[in-house]
Amino acid sequence: MSLPEDSQRASVIASCANPLPGNVVSQYGKRIIKISDHQVVKCGPDVTREEFENQRIAHELVDSRIVSIPRVYDFFLDEQGWGYIVMELMKGKVIDPLNDVSAIQRVASVLGACRGLLFPETEDLVFDSLGRMEEWFNSRLFAHNPNLDLQSCDLVLCHLDIAPRNIIWQEDGSLCLIDWASAGFYPRLFEFCMQWILDGKDGTFNSLVLESVDPLSDHEMAQKEAMLCAWGNIQKYPFRNKISSSPERLSGHSIDLPPLPAHPMPDYPLEWYEKAGCERSIPPSSTGVKSSKLGCRR
Repeated sequence: MSLPEDSQRASVIASCANPLPGNVVSQYGKRIIKISDHQVVKCGPDVTREEFENQRIAHELVDSRIVSIPRVYDFFLDEQGWGYIVMELMKGKVIDPLNDVSAIQRVASVLGACRGLLFPETEDLVFDSLGRMEEWFNSRLFAHNPNLDLQSCDLVLCHLDIAPRNIIWQEDGSLCLIDWASAGFYPRLFEFCMQWILDGKDGTFNSLVLESVDPLSDHEMAQKEAMLCAWGNIQKYPFRNKISSSPERLSGHSIDLPPLPAHPMPDYPLEWYEKAGCERSIPPSSTGVKSSKLGCRR
């Protein structure tokens, strides 16, 4: 398919603005609208060119005998800044929740094929080297957290949102992986971290995927503690922007400045420790004795 002309794009926008009920194919969040027997459009204020490029590259690199990825045809913005990705229609069904062990083991094989929500939602967070990525995560760690060392980790294509809702099971039994908004070339550890963080959200899916996939190296596993602590800090604390003195939710310019607030941090909610495998500190007493430092336990 050649890129649509402006008039065709206007027709796409109109089709998405007032779709027929039978043409709304998405069950989750962002709108996915069927515009022909062979094409759908994903549209919304947070649909970006980066997602379009991620999916285009994944379609070219990933072995289609293992997992299918919809071909993308076009990306454009409307006057309100909404993004539109025109892509191939993949016929099949979403199975959510997914509890079948053999099916989940097949999903785990996709993690190998993809080799190559850890970040806040921001448009300018772009890393030009592994060192800058490592530096950014370490800037989200406090003095009592372990440092992250990514220098021995290979960069591979990661999806970072593998979940039942993002898998289409086609009629011939093959898998199709959709929603490449979070994808990129990252250490393979990142894909594991997303499954650890989301463990239990999709029933037994996350734990069974982790049991079925090829294990991480010893060095990669040694970084789990730092990654999960950084993720916990990102969820709870604002960080100072390099350009502005006001706290912001993690701009890509904030690498070199320390986070707020100053040490020691308030105690984490209990559920964070259960999720990240961290050991909870002793809460401050009424006598003013400071709590012990947080320590993550692998």
